[in-house]
Amino acid sequence: MFLSFSLWLAPYPGLTAEFYRWVDEKGIVHFTDNLHNIPENRRNTVKRIQGSETNKAQPPPAAPTKASIPFEKHGSVVIVQATLNGKSNVRLVLDTGATFTMISGATAKELDVDTTQNTRTIPFQTANGTIQAPLINLDSISVAGLELKNLTAAVHDAMPDPAVAGLLGLNFLANFRMDIDTEKGLVHLEKK
Repeated sequence: MFLSFSLWLAPYPGLTAEFYRWVDEKGIVHFTDNLHNIPENRRNTVKRIQGSETNKAQPPPAAPTKASIPFEKHGSVVIVQATLNGKSNVRLVLDTGATFTMISGATAKELDVDTTQNTRTIPFQTANGTIQAPLINLDSISVAGLELKNLTAAVHDAMPDPAVAGLLGLNFLANFRMDIDTEKGLVHLEKK
């Protein structure tokens, strides 16, 4: 047992910790990194050991830089799944003609965004004329793990289908190279 433990303690530069080896009344060898875990009457059997720390927290994996996302097609409209603010899974129309991402009033409410407090608005041309839509900041938008933080979005109920939460606009899409494979039903995004 001591041999395998000493192999485990093979030195790594800068990753050293202090361990204690002690023997109980039955002659069983124990290891601990806390001197207070050793009974007082056995502390005379303690030997200090310098070793590596193998329980260091690993850095998080790198964020993906590309993804292939299945889409739904409704006529000429392409719809993808997205996650807003890390908590709300929604369906958004992929719209390269929209300058800003747009979400519905119901989606804003679900995200606890109060649009009445916001004085920033932007004009949008709709089928019924020009409207003024309030602008908000989303903490994040993520599509298949490709995430952008602190993104501006407009709030307006532009979609006739209540199951679609809005539009995924150029302020998100311009950060990626995009290819739509209509045969396979996939949108390929790669971070620029």
